[in-house]
Amino acid sequence: WYLPLTGSASHTLTAGATGAGKGSVMWCPLVSIAPAIRDGLVRVSGIDPKGMELAYGRRIFHRYAVTGTDAVAVLDELVAAMDARKAKFAGQVRTVPISREHPLELLEFDEIGALTKYTDRKTRDAITERVALLTTQGRALGFTVRGYVQEPTKDTVPVRDLFPRRICLRVTAKSHVGMVLGDQAYERGAWANRIGEGEAGVGYVFGEGIREPLRIRAEIGRASCRERV
Repeated sequence: WYLPLTGSASHTLTAGATGAGKGSVMWCPLVSIAPAIRDGLVRVSGIDPKGMELAYGRRIFHRYAVTGTDAVAVLDELVAAMDARKAKFAGQVRTVPISREHPLELLEFDEIGALTKYTDRKTRDAITERVALLTTQGRALGFTVRGYVQEPTKDTVPVRDLFPRRICLRVTAKSHVGMVLGDQAYERGAWANRIGEGEAGVGYVFGEGIREPLRIRAEIGRASCRERV
């Protein structure tokens, strides 16, 4: 199974408790598309509130932020680039073709809840607004947002419903399964709260194009974690 980085289901929200394997979900696509990043077909931006997870690959990020203020600046640049691309291609194509001139703009937003809930209101509102713009308008223009969160409540991630593809790794509560994958997901077999602590990277994916929750395992270097542009 492939997790697309472009197209209608490209925006992805991944939820999981500490140690559930969010890092594998994050780094698998970046490792897989390394040649495209090198060739300028993909341009990666990173928002890393903890200043830890994305720091391992700091040099691959075209834009990078740790603080809330810097995160807003990164998002402003992405929205401005999206608007410029929109103006250029309006009325010409329905989907902007990926090229070196117009690369896929991929945003990796780690611990998104830290900046959409646990920060000052002005920064929180600014970040929420800009993420909403990118997730609602970016698909056809070549902009993809991938967010990661520990606490998947709507209060923590107010833009949760704007991510058409969602992955639920090991979570601490049964209720979190429904929050991430939708009503009745647990009843249909997505038992993410039963995943063992030694099964990092194991989870369930659901969203556009998937009829039933699909059990997956993301692990860097394994064929089970393959991404496509």
